[in-house]
Amino acid sequence: MSIKTQRLIERAKKNLKKGKYDEAKSLYQEILKDSPNSTEAKKALILLEDAKNTSRAPRAELRKVITLYSDEKITKALKAAETLIKKFPNEPVLFNICGACYKAKNNLEHAINCFKRALEIEPKFVEAQYNLGIALRESGQIEEAKKCYEEVLIINPAYPNVHNNLGNIHLEQSNLNLAVEHFEWAVAYDPEFSTAYGNLGSSFLALGRIEDAVKNYEMVISLNPGAIEAHNNLGIALHKLGQIDRAVELYKEAIELNSSYSLAHNNLGNAYRDLGMLDESVISYMKAIDSKPDYAEAHNNLGNSYRDLGKIDESLKFYEKALLIDPKYKEAQNNLDKVKLLK
Repeated sequence: MSIKTQRLIERAKKNLKKGKYDEAKSLYQEILKDSPNSTEAKKALILLEDAKNTSRAPRAELRKVITLYSDEKITKALKAAETLIKKFPNEPVLFNICGACYKAKNNLEHAINCFKRALEIEPKFVEAQYNLGIALRESGQIEEAKKCYEEVLIINPAYPNVHNNLGNIHLEQSNLNLAVEHFEWAVAYDPEFSTAYGNLGSSFLALGRIEDAVKNYEMVISLNPGAIEAHNNLGIALHKLGQIDRAVELYKEAIELNSSYSLAHNNLGNAYRDLGMLDESVISYMKAIDSKPDYAEAHNNLGNSYRDLGKIDESLKFYEKALLIDPKYKEAQNNLDKVKLLK
């Protein structure tokens, strides 16, 4: 037996101890290429095949655990999965389920470790790779999450949720053209993916492609009439196009869907101000503040309306409140300084 063969056998045995059957199998196959008569390699491959057939948990047992998880019985699902792992330590599905359970319990570190273990056993386990990406992103490991999603797309390019999640990362990082590309793939693979249409609209809005943003927000609402954020965002886009009356309607529709939606109240106030309806704008800003007392922008905007109404003392009060909430709010500080000169 050559030194090379001996080293390969040693490496294969180490992989077997770690449960890395695929790596061990590749090494034994490599040994047989150089030493076709290697009895040890031949026997090991036979044993590996048997081990592979017996290392998977019965489907009926897996279904029971999956049902527990689907029924949101997370603790029971986790306990059942961990019990089965003792019998079937090389079942990737069980580690994926454990990871999902730990994630549901907000234990991201354990979740990540479980998803990684599932992938050690089955490197092309797309669902585990996808779940790992989600857990990494939630733990703040953004670049690692991106790599996970990209690896999923190498295996399965037609994965709408992965394109959407990857698009969101690019959107947050202001890689707007890449974000658009992934969101467009998401809706191409799933034409009823309303969330991706909304994200595509936001990307177009950030790019200044307002008409394209409008089309996508309208698509969201056609697919999901109760999509509150889409109503608000469509209002923003139309407002930018100068269609303020229609924007007002959209903001009102968003508020009808959620009366405490502070962002829509604030945007409605902005629209009223642009229409010269200052008293109505004051009411809207007040409602935004009632829904979200620490809403610095709404306090500043309310100060603007009071200023334009000639109520200087009231405007001063709300600029000061905006600065109490956010001491680094430059616009509010500038407004406050200017109004003080009017006294």
